[in-house]
Amino acid sequence: MTKPLSALTFALALAMAGTLTATAQDDDAFSRGVAAYEKGEYTVAAELWTPLAEDGAPEAQRNLAQLYRLGLGVERDNARAYELYTAAAEQNSVEAQVNAAFLLLTGEGVSKDPKQAALWFAKAADQGDALAQFNLGLMYEKGVGVPQDRDTARELYQLSANQGQKRALARLDAIEDDLPPDGGGNARREREEAKARNEERKATDDRERKRQQEDVKRVTERAQAEKDAEEETKIEKRRAEAKTGPILIIEKVGGKTDDTDETAETARNAEQAALAETRQAPNGTPPVRRKPANRGTAAATDGGTAPGAALRTTASDRSRSVRIRQVKDAETAYRRGDFRTSARLLMPLAQSGMPAAQFWLGRMFNRGEGVQLDRYEAYSLWRSAAASGSEQAATALANLSNRLGQEELNRAESYHQRKLQLLAQQQAQ
Repeated sequence: MTKPLSALTFALALAMAGTLTATAQDDDAFSRGVAAYEKGEYTVAAELWTPLAEDGAPEAQRNLAQLYRLGLGVERDNARAYELYTAAAEQNSVEAQVNAAFLLLTGEGVSKDPKQAALWFAKAADQGDALAQFNLGLMYEKGVGVPQDRDTARELYQLSANQGQKRALARLDAIEDDLPPDGGGNARREREEAKARNEERKATDDRERKRQQEDVKRVTERAQAEKDAEEETKIEKRRAEAKTGPILIIEKVGGKTDDTDETAETARNAEQAALAETRQAPNGTPPVRRKPANRGTAAATDGGTAPGAALRTTASDRSRSVRIRQVKDAETAYRRGDFRTSARLLMPLAQSGMPAAQFWLGRMFNRGEGVQLDRYEAYSLWRSAAASGSEQAATALANLSNRLGQEELNRAESYHQRKLQLLAQQQAQ
């Protein structure tokens, strides 16, 4: 891949602005052209050099190309400049080779071709040109037009620096600072080891993500299985009704009825959650065993219930009814935008392990509604609710898990596990 040229342009531009000098040549017209150029009489210089360039004189070709590139004494024409530079370069003019390489590198008057530019620089560098050695070293250091090779770059910089090229000295110092006495062998090994560690860490993260996705999938599938079982029960009920006639069951929820489908669904979820609480403790922990009944208090006789059993059942039903009504009140407050009231009602219910409350409170933490935005808390609440059979929570959990990065997902799971451990400690006390 071709790298940016910003680090190259300044050094090469200075090369193009260098003073035009005449070499040992007897042609009087060439010398008079140099004199005119130095006095700023560029039109005269162009007129004197043009016939010499057409006759194939490389120095005249190089100098005339310079006038065309800069637009001095003639109309600026980079394409013509490149043509003249190339003609002189092919006759082994070092300055023309450097300038032709520059135009190929920058795309002035010709399509960019870093590889061809490197070849022209190499020809000039082989003739001992310090600037060509520096520029070619820079291309090797950056990997422009040639494979990136810092060792070759150092050699070229050294050759250029030996001739007093200050830019080469600066680059050589920079590379020496980067490379230890062993030439960078240890650094290369460290990079390879770091790469291997990164690959292993990525593989570990991938395995952990896959495990967590499988956990979410199991929770979702379990919730779906429970939903399917519920649907099957309804189908069996309808089949029975078809044979025996309708079976009417009327139950008062929260003191009044609500005709909206979503509120009815919330009530059913809350009722199922409350029933689940009588079977197991919050978050899937084992149910607390009841203490043995006091034999001195009287037990049931003739198949009857123990004294006070009916009273405890009635109290449990009242508590369940209160919880269902509180979830409905919280949902009503949420829908009218009173998020603080909704959060206040849901907090104790969610902490006690009620799945419907955990789902709604998780949504509020996920959106920052009435509470501070906290997706880790939302993850933990939905994780607990989904484990208790909430299909809504399982779906929300799957969507949130897909949005979180691997590191965030790991933190969310660790946060959830810490909450479970704290809850277990509290129950043990």
